[in-house]
Amino acid sequence: MGEYSAAAAACRRSREEKEEEGGGIVLAPRLIRTSRQAGAAASCSCRNIGSLLSLQSLCILLLLFLVLPAFCQTDDADPDQGANSGSYPKEANTIGINYGRIADNLPTPEEVVVLIQSMKIGRVKLFDSDPTVLTALAHTGLQVISALPNEDIAAVAASNATAELWVQENVLAYYPATDITTIHVGNELWANPGFQPLWDQLMPCIWNIHASLTNHNLSQTIKISTAVALSALGSSYPPSAGAFDEDIAVPYVQPLLQFLSTTYSYFYINAYPYFAWASDSGQIPLQYALFESPVAGVLDTGLKYYNMLDAQLDAVNAAMTRLGHGDVRLAISETGWPTSGDPDQLGCNIANAENYNRRLVDKMLSTSSVGTPSRPGVFIPTFIFALFNEDLKPGPGTERHWGILYPNGTNVYSIDMTGQQSVGRSGGGGGGSSPATTNLPNSNNDPVQPDSSGEASAPGFEIPFDMSSAPGSLLPGSSSSLSRSFQKKTLLTMLNLSRSTTSSSNLPLMIICDQLLIKLPFLLLTITFLTSLSLISLSL
Repeated sequence: MGEYSAAAAACRRSREEKEEEGGGIVLAPRLIRTSRQAGAAASCSCRNIGSLLSLQSLCILLLLFLVLPAFCQTDDADPDQGANSGSYPKEANTIGINYGRIADNLPTPEEVVVLIQSMKIGRVKLFDSDPTVLTALAHTGLQVISALPNEDIAAVAASNATAELWVQENVLAYYPATDITTIHVGNELWANPGFQPLWDQLMPCIWNIHASLTNHNLSQTIKISTAVALSALGSSYPPSAGAFDEDIAVPYVQPLLQFLSTTYSYFYINAYPYFAWASDSGQIPLQYALFESPVAGVLDTGLKYYNMLDAQLDAVNAAMTRLGHGDVRLAISETGWPTSGDPDQLGCNIANAENYNRRLVDKMLSTSSVGTPSRPGVFIPTFIFALFNEDLKPGPGTERHWGILYPNGTNVYSIDMTGQQSVGRSGGGGGGSSPATTNLPNSNNDPVQPDSSGEASAPGFEIPFDMSSAPGSLLPGSSSSLSRSFQKKTLLTMLNLSRSTTSSSNLPLMIICDQLLIKLPFLLLTITFLTSLSLISLSL
């Protein structure tokens, strides 16, 4: 019995072990299936996480690709071509001259052409489309800017037929024998409230002329623009805070800039450092206005301004960028310095005029220092005002004394128009020594004296405002009875605008806010796109 009991116990233990072994065999597939399901779930979760991360990465890349260019706009990626690389043709390295004819003692147009060529001037800007002048300019190789005067704007704006007739009579009748490269529609319309009825007609007139040129396959070779006075700026200090006057910025300037951007035409500005300096000579060193300052007069966002003209031009560049058209290139339609004036008009003398224009030519035609601090290396087509003293022009004495030539064709002062003879800070160019600058009134033959302020020689001076927004010339070449005296009426307003401009410490925030407003629709579209991608990723 004992052996039997022991055998029975052993049998039971053997059976229990087999049952346990069998149970284990049965349970193993269940464990395998459970393990596979967990692994599949984990794999799916990893794929979802990977998809989500991929979508997020894609969103970040799209954000960088789409948004950063809006805030990191480079106006002149290619210095040789400037803004819109490849769109503006390479310009001839030559200076231009304004040929006004409000006088009764000037040479004939044929004689004038000979004088212009003898000075090696390459461009001529007119204030109308006079047949005798356009005929005299034929086959000369001179590039010509002709003009549709203010008084013709309304008629041409109202009718395509009138625009076609104007083009036939004033362009096709002379081109291509006369190398008309640009047509200026109007002159300084926004500088005078008396022209306000024409403000709404400027763009229709421009588009009608453009349509006519297009019909004759000339819209690519003959550009259209208008000459704008510097008083179109509502603020200008520091230059990076430049902005057009709010009354004209959006309704009038922006459509013009859009047209210029589309057609790759220049924005022409009339810039006169003389008026800015003369209006506040106690604050602005004369040397700063005459390209003679040994130290920077304005420091702005890391840029140094050694002369007033650069500050004025960059204020315009900033104003165009603020309206979303930093791609439009700048040209100077008028600039210069008067050689004489009324007894109470400071600094209008031959010495200062010679210094200003000599250094202007040297700067603009230099192969190493062209452009402005914010747009270095970009050639700026420049037209000196003016060829002749015009004795019939109304207004203050300076109005009749801007010429580099007397009516008999002799030089008011010596100047090299090729820029090949270097002009130093105290040395001369054009074959003679450069006279010292002076702020004496109307001192054509007075002993030349240095600027008495002495501010330019003081290291590290910085003027409180650069007067970039001081009004420019007002219709100097037109037959209008208006004159630069209009500037004095608006000067106090412009000074107050300059002095009340937001401080430079707030400038970055102001610029960012402006850019956000300009790019707001684009940003909203980007945000909507990214939100949609996020929702899709969550659904996965």
